[in-house]
Amino acid sequence: MTLARGSRALIQAATFDLPPGSRVGVVGRNGSGKSSLFAAIAGGLAPDSGSLMVPGHWVQASVAQHMPHSELTALAYALAGDEDLVSLRQRWEQAQQHADGHELAHLAEALDHAGNWDAEARAAQLLRGLGFADGDLARGVNEFSGGWRMRLALARTLMCRSDLLLLDEPTNHLDLDTVLWLEGWLKRYKGTLLVISHDRDFLDSVCTHTLYLDGSSAELYVGAFSAFARQRAARIEQARKEAAQIEIKRAHLQRFVDRFKAKATKARQAQSRVKALEKLHAAPVPAEESEVHWTVPTPAKLPDPLLSIQKVAAGYGERKVLDGVSVFLEPGDRVGLLGRNGAGKSTLMKLLAGVLEPMSGERKPARDLAIGYFAQSQVEELPAEATPLALTRENVPGWSDQMARDYLGGFGYGGELATTPVGPRSGGEKARLALALLLAHKPNLLLLDEPTNHLDMAARAALVEALQDFPGAVVLVSHDRALLESCCERYLRVYGGGVSDFDEDLDSYARLLRGEGSPGSSSAPAATPGASPSAPAIDHKERRALSNRLKRLEEQVEKLTAAERAAEQALVDAATHQGSNALELVRLEQARADASAAREQIEHEWLELAEKLEGG
Repeated sequence: MTLARGSRALIQAATFDLPPGSRVGVVGRNGSGKSSLFAAIAGGLAPDSGSLMVPGHWVQASVAQHMPHSELTALAYALAGDEDLVSLRQRWEQAQQHADGHELAHLAEALDHAGNWDAEARAAQLLRGLGFADGDLARGVNEFSGGWRMRLALARTLMCRSDLLLLDEPTNHLDLDTVLWLEGWLKRYKGTLLVISHDRDFLDSVCTHTLYLDGSSAELYVGAFSAFARQRAARIEQARKEAAQIEIKRAHLQRFVDRFKAKATKARQAQSRVKALEKLHAAPVPAEESEVHWTVPTPAKLPDPLLSIQKVAAGYGERKVLDGVSVFLEPGDRVGLLGRNGAGKSTLMKLLAGVLEPMSGERKPARDLAIGYFAQSQVEELPAEATPLALTRENVPGWSDQMARDYLGGFGYGGELATTPVGPRSGGEKARLALALLLAHKPNLLLLDEPTNHLDMAARAALVEALQDFPGAVVLVSHDRALLESCCERYLRVYGGGVSDFDEDLDSYARLLRGEGSPGSSSAPAATPGASPSAPAIDHKERRALSNRLKRLEEQVEKLTAAERAAEQALVDAATHQGSNALELVRLEQARADASAAREQIEHEWLELAEKLEGG
């Protein structure tokens, strides 16, 4: 199949088969054709050549890209996603009016099969999972803000009993808590899933396959994103080695031709070498995503502390969202905010930014505090007719055209793009520009509220690198775990109208949300290994038994680690072999996943035993 945009081929002569029931992560740089592929699968775009086949009886579901407007309640809007059920209910009402007993009996059976009796409960459960409170279910769709309406569109899509589900960046309007819930829902989905995402952790959690679009090619890999990345890296390395070997051979043949082509006695041999040279072409090395490096201007001054708020209450009008909040920020701080959507993370960010005045308490900024505040709305607020160059010159009056061009080039706006209006640019390109304009002001405190929405993986990596080198302080709200884990050194949890330190990692936070052990939730203080006077003493016999068990667990961890590495290497070797069997790749990926899961379980038991021994 070939898909083109104008004269440019987005996907060129691609051939792949998606197994029914697979969950496929569709990845690639912005502009590589991911959304066009979805449009073709959904029937809205015809291939320029080749064929695209989807089983005709399959029910497809995808999230509408436009903002939903409806007079329906949130619950009714989500429920309407099950179109078959809605149609059956309408037919039931019509049959009742005509007192058609035979039709009513038939419809009663069909309604029962369609899950009529618990449909409202299922729709309500979906909405709760996506962050809606019980009181929201009866509110009209048009009463919600844009981000919440997009969640309603997602709920409506998930309510559909589909065979094929197409999700384009489904996490963009979600918080971390809701992303974790969505991962669990998608892993239980029985149909075939294609999901476009730049969130590596999300892809690793959900997907069984990866479809990589690169330039004009499309390749299907067995395994989630990390498995794909390992296989692709191995392919690139193998192609480089082959290209190097072929270049050596080409150089040898060329030397023969150059030396002997003028001699009559060697003319025939030289001519054969020329033909050999013409045939000798290395397989092209797979194109890697181009390196992106963002330059963050150094702040003019770094006062210490930068900002403190003490015992602050904040909210809107008479409604108090946060109370008793104290936060202290100094240069070098890397703080991640955790909490459900609506808990007050954005309110805290506005408070730190000075956009929102405290109701009570004190906000004390340093004299030379320079804040760079990125809110999600800034991307939409970029003037459509303005050019990146004009916006940069306007924001930083002291810069010349060349200085502004050099700076914009690092953010992907080199050459003609710097003088092209912003309006037609994609969401990712606009997000890069908004961040570039923000950073040009040389802030010493960065407040970033979901900065990675619409950014591809290369841009996310560039942002991580820039933040790691930034000498000021960073406060970050994001649903991207890789970004949080790479940048943040501590977390604050916004919960129940307050803000408190969260001293665990994001895995612990996920367990907290699932109720599998809640850090800090117990009324009694957590025991410190080796320091708890209430811990029962371990006698010599039990200690020896525990030590032996610990030793056996260590041996098992070593064996499973070796098995995991062997499976990874076998997977890479099989993936790079031309005659590799898809079923063999599936088996190897499953072996690797099983070894990894078993190793993690035994490591968990080992840690518990080690703590028990230390405590005794």
